[in-house]
Amino acid sequence: MNFYKFPYATHNLCPVYTGHVTSFVYVIALLMANFGAMPIATSMAQGSKPIGSPTLGNGTAINATENAFRIDTDIYLDETKPPINTTQTVFLSNRVIEWDDTNQRLLIVDYQDQSIQVADLKAQRKCKIKLGELKSRLEELREQMTQEQVSMWTSPGPAVMSEDGTLTLRCQRASYQFRTVVPFAPSMANDYAEFADWSVRLHAVYPPYKPPLLRMQLNEHLRAKQELPSEIRLTDPRLSDTKLSDPKSVENKQVIAKPVVARLIVQNSLNRQDHERIRDWEVLAGTLKTVTDAEYFRPSVAGNPISKGTIR
Repeated sequence: MNFYKFPYATHNLCPVYTGHVTSFVYVIALLMANFGAMPIATSMAQGSKPIGSPTLGNGTAINATENAFRIDTDIYLDETKPPINTTQTVFLSNRVIEWDDTNQRLLIVDYQDQSIQVADLKAQRKCKIKLGELKSRLEELREQMTQEQVSMWTSPGPAVMSEDGTLTLRCQRASYQFRTVVPFAPSMANDYAEFADWSVRLHAVYPPYKPPLLRMQLNEHLRAKQELPSEIRLTDPRLSDTKLSDPKSVENKQVIAKPVVARLIVQNSLNRQDHERIRDWEVLAGTLKTVTDAEYFRPSVAGNPISKGTIR
């Protein structure tokens, strides 16, 4: 399967191919898969200190070190209106847990187990995918790409900074404008970039089949500069209302695309409420039926159209 033949979605915000899209609601669903890290509408004081070492619902101990932190993300199609999606991503020493509050889904990257687990509470399903297998499958897809496709979906140079401090990465198909902050600890930037890479890989290999290259360039910039994003704007002409009503509008260059915006808030430590949430998520995931990846990502289960790259 070549992800460049399918529509794409956006802990990520990845560009989204919408050649077969007929509904703006569908575009919103695709965008959510690309941000990679989105928030829950709760916050805590940044000065909160980590506590003990509680256990997860499956009995696994949580390593509540000083490096544990949380990122909340809101995604907007219209900045004058409430966010269309919120997620909360918790970074622990050996795993990352992302809760999609809008869609009631979990994404767990377990570095000790070398796996990604996805869980859909509404569909009562979950599945586990090995990290090595996921990486290999993306490499196979990458090898199938022509040089023209690679050039089309990658920036020819590093991110460019404007006078107001905004950074831009641009390819022929889409562009990212983003702002960054220096994290409390440099390791936080590495942890975020690593998780964002795995989220991008997942959504390139599986629905919504998002183009990963430009977003992974953004992740590499964050890793190299030891920074975290505070805002990411993905601009893709194919996501505009005009495109949905007039498929020829992009070719005629009549579209002024409106960016999809992700705003991220970093919480430098976890408090007791965070650990309670983690236990709740793990207990909920433990009640779900384990299925194969093919069954999990079937449209009736995962809510993804057959025919979704990444903003967060």
